[in-house]
Amino acid sequence: MAKSSADDEELRRACQVAVEGSSSSSSSSSSKIVMCIKVSKTRGFWGKSTRLGRGSNVAKPRVLALSSQKTTALLHVLKYSSGGVLEPAKLYKLKHLSKVEVISNDPSGCTFLLGFDNLRNQSVAPSQWTMRNINDRNRLLLCTLNICKEVLGQLPKVVGIDIVELALWAKENTPTVPNQANLRDGPVASVVTENDFKVTVEKDLVSQAEEEDMEALLGT
Repeated sequence: MAKSSADDEELRRACQVAVEGSSSSSSSSSSKIVMCIKVSKTRGFWGKSTRLGRGSNVAKPRVLALSSQKTTALLHVLKYSSGGVLEPAKLYKLKHLSKVEVISNDPSGCTFLLGFDNLRNQSVAPSQWTMRNINDRNRLLLCTLNICKEVLGQLPKVVGIDIVELALWAKENTPTVPNQANLRDGPVASVVTENDFKVTVEKDLVSQAEEEDMEALLGT
């Protein structure tokens, strides 16, 4: 199996350089990259299926990077310049992440969207992100959920994903992302350490769903 881009240290360093070189936000430039991964971006359409590579909706290569600093958690969207250098394209605050949804019309299960409640035009569907495989998708989504829980103390609505299967996958496939990055200042366990992954996924997602009703957690 080909190595995941989430394990590419050169990509991580390039993302960190791009984030630190951005002057758009002081919190962004001082954030530590926790995880980054290559994706394909397509434009979403409410109530319509999206076909990659058709018409004006051609898939575009992007890199999604998650970072945290104190009580701030960010999602960076980076694109490649004409010279092949990563540069910031968009920046989202995860405190506004209200929904994570896997697109049902993609039989591979590798395409999803992230809904943010502070977007100016809620009538415009958010971008859709397509991963190389399910393992990459699960790694990114689990890291996102763990950061939301650990740093922000909240979880977005999850749609189209079997939380129990996701938790079982996490137990068998603990990501190999380096664990030097802390989510807050001080000795706080990284979301990508084995113990924290198991505790967060099993207790906060599975047990809570069983105790408070799975449908309420998923928002379906």
